[in-house]
Amino acid sequence: MSLVGRLEDLALPDIFQIISLSKKTGTLIVRSRKGTGMVVFKDGQVIQAGSDSIRDSLGNMLVSQGMISETVLSQALAMQRKGSDKPLGMILTEMGAVPAQTLEGVVRKQIEEIIYDLLAWEEGFFNFELGEIAPKDKIEIDTQEFLLKHGINAEYLLMEGTRILDERRKGMPAKPAAAPKAPGAPPPPPPAAPHVSYEPAKEEFRNRIETETPQKELTTLKSMFDELRFPTATAEVTLLILRYASEVVNRAILFMAKRDEVRGLGQFGIELKGQSADQVVRNIKIPLNQPSLFMNVIEMRRLYLGPLEQTESNKYLVNELGGAMPDQVLAIPLIVDGKIALVVYGDNLPERKPIRGVDTLEIFMNQAGMALEKALLEKRIAELQKERR
Repeated sequence: MSLVGRLEDLALPDIFQIISLSKKTGTLIVRSRKGTGMVVFKDGQVIQAGSDSIRDSLGNMLVSQGMISETVLSQALAMQRKGSDKPLGMILTEMGAVPAQTLEGVVRKQIEEIIYDLLAWEEGFFNFELGEIAPKDKIEIDTQEFLLKHGINAEYLLMEGTRILDERRKGMPAKPAAAPKAPGAPPPPPPAAPHVSYEPAKEEFRNRIETETPQKELTTLKSMFDELRFPTATAEVTLLILRYASEVVNRAILFMAKRDEVRGLGQFGIELKGQSADQVVRNIKIPLNQPSLFMNVIEMRRLYLGPLEQTESNKYLVNELGGAMPDQVLAIPLIVDGKIALVVYGDNLPERKPIRGVDTLEIFMNQAGMALEKALLEKRIAELQKERR
């Protein structure tokens, strides 16, 4: 997967949110008139960053802050030049010159400064490549010096970076953020956005196929994200899911996942002669104790994209939807409160064209799960307040 575009169309805060919510691992390269920046993510958290506009080395930072002397730095650099492939920070720690915890704090602060600077870039180009850490550095400094063992929460960086940027624009001195209680641990989220803990469904991107995400997909994703921020009801979220699925597949059905079966809720694109597609879909029930597409997706807790296996339950689904066997089917689970609540089914009938844009649909489903949790939580709170009156 390759996420490519212009910052004028999709700003860095939106890109950060997409990568964070989908918990992706990869490298984001940003190029503009101000220079080139690089941010490395692991499971959606920032662990490394570099920028042409902030080029101070780790050694110079430690000396300028009085943490080590120039003599100690020279000794460490000499050891590194003798063939050691260890980062400078590790050498200094092994020498006993700088405690590992202190070093982690310095590296973290430098990464934060780089990110806050990058978030102010409003024009240029970006390219996010999925992959393990890390490709050859594309910044002309040794970014390996600024590699964290424990990543920084990207949402915290966005929140703090936005605050600092707003204060700079207003001409106010930026107030430093309160230091986390432990190195690498982000501060708690603001009260208005309660933390949601769950493991979202992930696709392993078989064979690491690289495909460019069209600009239309990015624009649609951003627009739908905006609509998900303030959901007013569960029905609203489910309708948004079907709307976004219509950007990816020709036909789709939203199934509710029960303990022992999945049931059809709604659909689009299904055309049946002499029958109401909505009514047929609502009558579809597929047991989860027999082999089927849905049993596999729910047990694996991850999306499926490929041919439909010839099981009895799958044949039943095909017959209910008109009898034509699709070349490709897609199924994505939606996780709410750690449980699979819904499954989106889609296929490539009638045109039988390859299904594209699955990655962005998966990202949207992750966000939709969080929005649904928030809507349900607000409903429970309202009910409790009503009972107390």
